[in-house]
Amino acid sequence: MLFNSEQQAENKLIILYVLKQINTSLTREQIALIVIENLQISYFDIQLYIDDLLKDEFLSTLDFDGKSVLTLTPIGKETLKVFNNKIPTYIMEMINLYLQENREKIFKEVKVTANYQKKGASDYLVQLKLLENNSMLMEINFNAPTLKLALDICDRWKANTQELYASVLKTLTQ
Repeated sequence: MLFNSEQQAENKLIILYVLKQINTSLTREQIALIVIENLQISYFDIQLYIDDLLKDEFLSTLDFDGKSVLTLTPIGKETLKVFNNKIPTYIMEMINLYLQENREKIFKEVKVTANYQKKGASDYLVQLKLLENNSMLMEINFNAPTLKLALDICDRWKANTQELYASVLKTLTQ
């Protein structure tokens, strides 16, 4: 049982360490990605550790751009400073290297939007967008003669964005 609690404490310190090293707020998913790709800790355990760190006020949540992100609190920073030596050096080096090599991957964000608006008595303007890291990859605007068709197009775009993007790109480049 003692080993288990020591291991849990180490894993929580690793989460604090990741946030300190990345030097910005991260979502739960971003933290999980970093930890899972470097250590053998399950996604669900990571989420439980994050819940504990929030409850104990080592982390706090902020709403940023419509998302909930986690940030170190002053207590979390101080705790990490005091117990930093409890994280094995090889783990810190592994995380530092991973963050250095994968920073872009961690922050890569794909956004898919599909909207419509009524234009005339019975037609709708459908606007489909695919963004990656706030860069527009594709934007398609066209008219749909009925509300049902506009809704169907929006749903299909959201469900099949990658396939549709690849198909359009292939058609245009061959």
